[in-house]
Parts: sequence; structure tokens; C-alpha cells
Amino acid sequence: AVVSTQSTGGYSLSEHLSAEDKCNMDTYAALITGRLEALELYTSWLIEDNYTRVTLPAYTSHTTWPLSSLLPFYKKRQVVRLVASQGEWNDISPEMMLIETKAVATALSHRLSKPGTFFSDPATNKDIITELDCLVYGHLNAIFMTKLPSYRMKRALGLQPRLIEFCKYVEAKHDMRAQRS
Repeated sequence: AVVSTQSTGGYSLSEHLSAEDKCNMDTYAALITGRLEALELYTSWLIEDNYTRVTLPAYTSHTTWPLSSLLPFYKKRQVVRLVASQGEWNDISPEMMLIETKAVATALSHRLSKPGTFFSDPATNKDIITELDCLVYGHLNAIFMTKLPSYRMKRALGLQPRLIEFCKYVEAKHDMRAQRS
């Protein structure tokens, strides 16, 4: 949503990319929004320990009864439908979720063949931040920073050192930690 809002404002971080690079960027963005988001929702809402100890209290902390009872029910039902719509995910187990997470992590890691961002300026060979970098950083940072009782997803992503390096690179280059304070 942030990326589409930003691009409708007439500015695009990827306007300087070639058509092939834009196609690659869209493919990886689809991987994030199609697979990684579904895996994040599964981890937060459908792994019971994570749901009862972290997701439910966080989701209901700003609402009063009866909304604090109704909204989580409807959201969880929405997540179940989303996971079921993933085709082969009708009866996904935590082990299958882990395999799927590793596949996403491996694909992203292969694209990040060198330290830095997903794309570089062909003329200067300097890293450039695109919408894909923002999208990936946002999701990975949320996964790495959230303290869940069942942290299998975080562990699977953390097995790819390039992803951790990517997050650290973006934070260092753009002073992300200072902006949080």
C-alpha cells in the first residue's frame, strides 16, 4: 500500500531501472506480498502459542469489549481463508511453513548476491534503494524484531546471512535506528 501510494504521487524509487529490472523487482515484490505475508499471518494467527501470547493481546489492546472479542474472531477467520486460498496450503503444518519460509529466504538471498541492496546503478555501480528494498526491509525487520514464543520463521530467515546483512546495511546506510527514537 505504501509503495502504490508513493508511486501515485508521481515519484518512483525505481523510475531509473531498466524494463528487465522492473520486471525482476515486480516478481520479487509478488513473492513478498504473496508468500511471505501469508507466512507471517500464519505464524502470528494460526500457531496457537503465538496467537494467545502475542497476537491476541496486541490486536485487542486498543479496543474494548465487545470489539475485543469480535475483531480477533473475524481477523483469524480471514487469515484461515487467506491461507486456504494459497492452493496447496489447505492443511499446512508448521513443518511445511518452515520449508516454504526457507524457500522464500533462499530466493531473496540469491538475488542479494552481494552485500547491499537489490539493485545498483549500472553507470556508477552504487547501490540504489527501490520499492523492493523498502518492502523486504519492512517485512524482515518486523519478523526479526517481533518476539514470538514460536520463532521458527525468524530462525529460517536468519539461516540466510545475506538477509541479516541486508537489514544491517539498510539500517546503517539510512540510519534507521536513530529514526525510531
